[in-house]
Amino acid sequence: MNEIPDPADFGPLAGTVSYGIKRAYLRVIRDLEAALAPMGFTPPLLAALSIVAANPGIAPARLAAAMGHGRSRAAPLLDHLQAEGLLERLAGPDRRSIGLNATAAGRAALRRLKPVVAEHEARITAGLTEDEAGTLPILLDRLAPEGWVG
Repeated sequence: MNEIPDPADFGPLAGTVSYGIKRAYLRVIRDLEAALAPMGFTPPLLAALSIVAANPGIAPARLAAAMGHGRSRAAPLLDHLQAEGLLERLAGPDRRSIGLNATAAGRAALRRLKPVVAEHEARITAGLTEDEAGTLPILLDRLAPEGWVG
């Protein structure tokens, strides 16, 4: 039987941007999940609440698009956040549309989560220089510009 090197050889994927981003994403998301879990949050819940808080009155469909999800995936997140008292759904001016707003409890939760996210960011960028850590978000934004949704 052939010995598999440790770490495994990634063959034609070695050194590629796409596979490097995937591996980095897995490390980053696992760390963020572990950091948020004690506070009862997941990365999608944090993203949804953060976007709603920064965009009062945002429509659920626009939130789903901003998160890169379909409405069906965003609805359970909104249900959860509403049940926890962190956001509210308000009828729009035409009474058919709905706008989302973070509640005072939701904004307080985001304030409590801010240092948790900062510590997470410090952990995942610990192996980078200050310049590299500052450049990385700029490079990632070039690959997926703000507003781009897959």
